[in-house]
Order: sequence, then C-alpha cells, then structure tokens
Amino acid sequence: MPNWEVFDRKSRPSVKQPLISIQASGNFSLNEASYNAIGRPDFIELLYDAGEQIVGIRAVGEKSPRAYPVTPQANGRTFQTGGRAFCAYYEIPTGKARRFAGELIEGVLAVRLKGEAREIKPGPVGDAKPKAKPKSKKGSAKNNRVIELRVASA
Repeated sequence: MPNWEVFDRKSRPSVKQPLISIQASGNFSLNEASYNAIGRPDFIELLYDAGEQIVGIRAVGEKSPRAYPVTPQANGRTFQTGGRAFCAYYEIPTGKARRFAGELIEGVLAVRLKGEAREIKPGPVGDAKPKAKPKSKKGSAKNNRVIELRVASA
C-alpha cells in the first residue's frame, strides 16, 4: 500500500549543500545549510587566506572586537552579514553577486574564491506576478455623480 505524502506547493526543499553568496554590495549571504554548519551563531568573524584565496566564516561571541552580526532574512532560510570593508580590504571583487559552494574545515566555513562561482542575476522581489488594479465598485463615489438641483423660491 502506498505511503502518500501531500505536496505543499508553498514549501521549498531544504538545500543540504552549504552555499555562500557574496552580494554585489560585498555583504555575505548564507543558506540554511551554511548557517547550520557553523552552529547557527548570532555573530561571526571573517578570515582570509590570501595565498589560497579562501574566505573563512566562523562563529564568535558578541563581545569579539571583530564580530559581525548575522541577520535572518524574511524567508527564514537565508542569513546575511556584513562584508563590504572586508572585501575592499582584501580586494575581493564585488559588483556582481556570486554564489559559491562552502565546506567546513576545522570548524571554519571555507569559501574558495578560485573555485567555481555562479553569478546571481537580480530578479523580481516577492511575487513576480504584477498586481492587478482593484476593480471599482458600482456604489463608489467615482462612478456615481450626484447632481444637486436647487430650486429658487419665488
């Protein structure tokens, strides 16, 4: 006998591969798998290996002088942190959003910049369908004009 599962078209499958995006602005976005891999921290610090061109992301406490806060995004599956100054300092190219596969190395989420990156094309935010204009109702003031007649008394 089949073991049926009801498909919920609003839910998206969880991505198991850690993915890290460097946004056009230089900020970093982590998917849920990346965030889970480093222990779901409130704060991270950024590391860099210039010789290998590897960005490192690791969890730190709030009191760390180099801590960046991690902010969950509205969808609940993406987490964002700063990185503009980091990218500028290490001359990491920005201007186009790029996504990289991440790997955990000794507790540090590593992003190999020499590796394959996928450019992220900007798309519509939220619902891609254009919103329909509201239909006017018959009883609205816009459609019904009231003509006032005044009769002069003699």
